[in-house]
Amino acid sequence: MTPTPEYESRLAAEPLDDLDAAVLDEVRDLHAHLDPMPGDLLDRIKFAMSVASLEAQVAQIVSEQTLASVRGTDYDRADTVTFARDGLSVMVTIEPDTATRVDVVGWASEGDIEVELRERGRTRTTTTDDDGRFTIAGVERGLVGFVFRRRGQPDAPPIITPAIEL
Repeated sequence: MTPTPEYESRLAAEPLDDLDAAVLDEVRDLHAHLDPMPGDLLDRIKFAMSVASLEAQVAQIVSEQTLASVRGTDYDRADTVTFARDGLSVMVTIEPDTATRVDVVGWASEGDIEVELRERGRTRTTTTDDDGRFTIAGVERGLVGFVFRRRGQPDAPPIITPAIEL
């Protein structure tokens, strides 16, 4: 028997009951199992909101280089990443410091750049020297992002990088 549209409308107008809640719980569990939320979704949402609120431009990753390993079962980590946007190119090298921390050593194609490192709930800022070099020591491993600002051009929009895993 096919329900009439009037019957479906009447059912739809009624409040949710325990059976409805149980069915919705099953559907939620099914989706969570078959198509789980990506682990980094919240970081991506925060990144997108940061870009929108800053009216920033997003840098592209132009290259990633890893060191070749002779032995080991660890996955490869990029030890050098290059970002570029609007004539600014920034190469970032990750140098191990301790088992849980790294030093970030970078070079920008221009001098007088403010470099902001965003890691979890903390922000660290430094500036490049005249040759475009900068260092941020003792950075905890995990997802980080960078914001670059041209200090000599206060009206220029900041340039934000995608998040990378250190």
